[in-house]
Amino acid sequence: MLLGLDVGGTFTDAVIIDGHRVVASAKKRTTKNNLMQGIGEALDAVLDSCDTSNIEQVTLSTTVVTNTIVEEKEQVVDLYVVTGPGRNVDDIFPVTPIYLQGYTDHRGIVVERTSTDAVRDIAKMVQSRSGTDLAAVSAKFGVRNPQEELSITEVLQETYHTISNGSLLSGSLNFPRRTISAYFNSAVTPVFTIFKQHVEDALRGRNIVAPLHILKADGGSLPMEHMVSRPVETAFTGPAATVLGLSALGAIGDEHTVALDIGGTTTDISLWKHGKPLMTKNGVSIREYPSAVRSFAVTSVGIGGESVVRIVDGNLTVGPERIGPSAALGGNEPTLGDALIVLGHASYGKAELATQSLQHLADVLQAKWKEDECGDILGDHNSENQYASNISVLDVAQLIVDKALETIRRGIDEVVQAENKRPVYVVADIVNPDIFVPAQLVVVGGTAPSLGPSIGEYLNLPVTIPENAAVANAIGAALALSTIELTVHVDTKRRLLVIPELGIKQQTCTLKRAEQVIDLAKEALIEEALRLGLDKTQEVEVISIEDFPVVEGWQSMERLITVKVQLEAGVKHYVE
Repeated sequence: MLLGLDVGGTFTDAVIIDGHRVVASAKKRTTKNNLMQGIGEALDAVLDSCDTSNIEQVTLSTTVVTNTIVEEKEQVVDLYVVTGPGRNVDDIFPVTPIYLQGYTDHRGIVVERTSTDAVRDIAKMVQSRSGTDLAAVSAKFGVRNPQEELSITEVLQETYHTISNGSLLSGSLNFPRRTISAYFNSAVTPVFTIFKQHVEDALRGRNIVAPLHILKADGGSLPMEHMVSRPVETAFTGPAATVLGLSALGAIGDEHTVALDIGGTTTDISLWKHGKPLMTKNGVSIREYPSAVRSFAVTSVGIGGESVVRIVDGNLTVGPERIGPSAALGGNEPTLGDALIVLGHASYGKAELATQSLQHLADVLQAKWKEDECGDILGDHNSENQYASNISVLDVAQLIVDKALETIRRGIDEVVQAENKRPVYVVADIVNPDIFVPAQLVVVGGTAPSLGPSIGEYLNLPVTIPENAAVANAIGAALALSTIELTVHVDTKRRLLVIPELGIKQQTCTLKRAEQVIDLAKEALIEEALRLGLDKTQEVEVISIEDFPVVEGWQSMERLITVKVQLEAGVKHYVE
């Protein structure tokens, strides 16, 4: 049996999957001030009649890193960079970096070494001022030769407890993105470490001894102990869990599909082409900073079942804030969920409380209309003659739902337009462009059954709401395949081979062709997977291949080859 946990902004979901069946599920409120309380309640609910000795693996999706970043509660980090000549980078990082002398060129040749004695002296001075034990190191072209980064890291270990290394986190040739990843990786390490310990204690207290994995933004999972060194990759795992859940539920066909995950606070939008979810091209943005963290292309809009409804300057607004539970559940302000209850689309809590909250809105709107402050507040919902009579609770409920639908529609339109405006780099795509035109909707999340049909009607698209849609994210987490990624750089002239994520540099490489580098990359990936205790039979996916000729003396004799591979992301199997 597999146990999946998804800690969302509003709810914490848990499922137990036995074979292809969901045998137990639970949805409990996320307790933000004490995440473990909500996690514990969800665990207790699904474990009520379960023999914990049968649980083979626990996989967790969590917002703990995302929330730390979004709320700007990360720890202070001393950021050390080796930029060499080139552009000024003062304004592109979350903090002002500490510049170190040295330079490695685009071929991985160390033009100027970084003095370890100088690093030692600078680190002592900087750390005495900042008072932090967290640091990050990143060097331009460090992925072509990680030795300088590693040497600096070794010296900094005399001063700092936690140090993140840009080239070990990503082998991609994008210095700013690697640096931002390294910075945030160190910044969230303390909170992630504490969270890890609490989860392990919670599982141990319930006699669960199965391996604990955690979901990554790219839809893969890794053992929790391995992720302690790279917690930044667990940011935005909620959207990843959504995508995996949609895959596991078998709801996505070959048509162009818009998938929606409607939670309590937000609606996550993902696009699927021919059964596959779209990925971010270079990496996800962390706040306003572009990182090297691979992620699904998921966009969130501020509409959820508990989006607060207010009257602002005579206009009724829905979201983006979530203040608390719906009025039907004892909340202090009306929500989208209350409107769905009044309209008969949802059934939970006390309907009379939902009605009362919307009646108050109707009274306010009626008064403001009489004072000519609202204008055409009801739009097409009532004729002009009806304005003279009382605005009904049903009118207000429908208006709330329509405003929510319009927000979701705008979000979908923006995502689709952005996809269709992406630059095209492949000749085949120019000749036969695959324009994204939505053919269907698939909706999951706790609010899916009550709002999903209305979205389909509003957009004039067929809608699928799969069974177990309410706990799709936890299902996706439970069934996530384990993935790791490696990058192999080969400079055939210098006989140089570099695998930056592993800190490997060899000066005796005899490989000459891209096909050979691909084979080596696959072998290295499988070897690393075995070291981590992962499934060695899993398919290896080639993410990208770069093969550049090096022209010297008008002859193309040598090559720069870069291959990126990963254990293929996805789910172990479908659920019925």
